[in-house]
Amino acid sequence: LLSMAYSGQTEGSIVFDAAYEGDTTEDMASACWAVRTQDALCAYRVENIAYELNKIVTIHEASVYISYSNVTERPEDIVHLAFSAEAEEEILDALRGGERKLALLVGRSAFSAEDMAAQVTKAYRENPTVVPREPNVNVNIFSGNGSQRLYEIHINYRLTQEELEERLAQLSVFEPFAELDPSEMTEAERAYTACAYLMEHCTESGESGANNAYSALITGQADSEGVAFGYVELCRRLGLDCRIVYGQYDWQDHCWNIVRIDGEYYHVDLFAGMDNGFLKNDSAFWGSYRWAVNEYPKCNGSNEI
Repeated sequence: LLSMAYSGQTEGSIVFDAAYEGDTTEDMASACWAVRTQDALCAYRVENIAYELNKIVTIHEASVYISYSNVTERPEDIVHLAFSAEAEEEILDALRGGERKLALLVGRSAFSAEDMAAQVTKAYRENPTVVPREPNVNVNIFSGNGSQRLYEIHINYRLTQEELEERLAQLSVFEPFAELDPSEMTEAERAYTACAYLMEHCTESGESGANNAYSALITGQADSEGVAFGYVELCRRLGLDCRIVYGQYDWQDHCWNIVRIDGEYYHVDLFAGMDNGFLKNDSAFWGSYRWAVNEYPKCNGSNEI
């Protein structure tokens, strides 16, 4: 029964061994119940299992009919993973492809629906130009024996397909540093170049939807989150390790960056300007800025670059 369900068969037969001495009615009912309730993929895909029992001389046979729920995935489109830790790359691939739905069958997982949704958010925030804006995510869980789980992940880009493709095309041809050779620049010079580009080409905006790299790099208007995402992308194009920081400035929600320069980490807040926000260590940011210090690298750079 499991083999039939995993391959998407709608009809088949089960022939009982000649030495079988059990109760066919009871055993088939038990097997159908187990398939429907104790396997995550079947709980997700199988709507009903019906069967007819026949006896040919001394051999018992069951004709099986399986109907499937209204899901779009073919069996071969469901991604099989051993552990939930492997989900991140699959999610990133789905975002790269503009997929709006992803089904992950995980052999052993303790992830809740919220945990898996957080993986989508993490994939986006670590790769802010993979899609034009942070998607909304909804996750349904179907459970099997032990810790087997199937996650049905719905990804809402809040854009039509045409808008999504158009913005991705704009990001794909965006190339601000075509004439630069990062290998001929120090890391501090690269960080400065990325900072100078955004300060010249992007202005502050409090408009809804301006909190992404697309707004910062393409439309040229973004809030602190959008600018920070834009800086992450520019730094990566110049070969720098850079990440976004979610925190507060003067008790207001605010985003900035942490960038790695010659093995040491520094804060960069483009909204504070070059004098007050470029390549600062923790001590320079304490007081006005607040962030979850355990979630980010310590910025102990000399601040003399």
